[in-house]
Amino acid sequence: MNILIAGNKEFFPRMFVAAARAKLESLGRVKYRFDLNSQSVQSAYSKALKASEAEVVVTGWDSPFLSYATYLENPQLKYLCHVAGGVRSFVDQGAIEAGLIVTNWGDRIARNVAEGALMMILAALRRVAFHQVEMHVRKGWGREAIPEGLFYQRVGLLGLGAIAREVINFLKPFECQVYAFDPHVPDDVFHALNVIRLNSAQRLFETCRIISIHASKLDENYHIVNRDILSRLEEGGLIVNTARGSIIDTEALIAELKTGRIHAALDVFEEEPLSDNSELRGLENCLLIPHQAGPTPDRWVDMGHLAVENIENYIAGRDIKYIVTPERFKLMT
Repeated sequence: MNILIAGNKEFFPRMFVAAARAKLESLGRVKYRFDLNSQSVQSAYSKALKASEAEVVVTGWDSPFLSYATYLENPQLKYLCHVAGGVRSFVDQGAIEAGLIVTNWGDRIARNVAEGALMMILAALRRVAFHQVEMHVRKGWGREAIPEGLFYQRVGLLGLGAIAREVINFLKPFECQVYAFDPHVPDDVFHALNVIRLNSAQRLFETCRIISIHASKLDENYHIVNRDILSRLEEGGLIVNTARGSIIDTEALIAELKTGRIHAALDVFEEEPLSDNSELRGLENCLLIPHQAGPTPDRWVDMGHLAVENIENYIAGRDIKYIVTPERFKLMT
């Protein structure tokens, strides 16, 4: 079995620690090509796949994109094992439809992102953004930003996928009433999770004081959180986004935040990196994190172990986890 590792030399050694690398290398002939990245031309990627005779290619953050043409040029390639989440930037949908097996981290890291979301909810409720500016920048002791707790709050989830479901688990000690809007999830899942179903984003924002966004990057979700939706959030309300920046109309959010009426905690942005002159910067009712709510580096090993497990099962002809079907590809962030 020939396996090509096509990715960033900063990330992969931390995902595939010594034990994982040893296991992977016991499964076949492994070729490491850390020079291949998101800027690589298709001809270089195709040449590397051919030279290694790779049946399996392992990709991650900053790996090159596999075009449909490159896939067709490499009939020996059967399985793309993506160790991270979204695959849209790493493989053409046509390759999946033509039979290429693609997997990603699936639900394995949902709890890590949920942990980040919970941290942001708590930090925003306790007005950490204000206090950091007050004490670090102004050298003050101002206490006028009134904190809130999470206990017994009305929490709304925009999207009820794997991450949102882990958020629900983390919220249990706080005895929150949880609501959600997700047209793609059946009623029985809502019932099993003890979550109240709301039939629109408008109703979610009208009902809940805290909104946590977990929706996918679909056309239907582009700017779903707009000026009208934001206006429905009660005064003092909080919106947290660890999903995708394009779900929120940034200009509308900035306008609402400038009134001081609501609070926000953002890990993702429409423009990344966030520009120096973004009007989000400096707003003391807005906690900003530079897209770090995902798995922390100490847990990247989980991604490597999952990849090795899947490759081993693929070679043995056993079931592999988190296959990205064409249908799932369309719904992915």
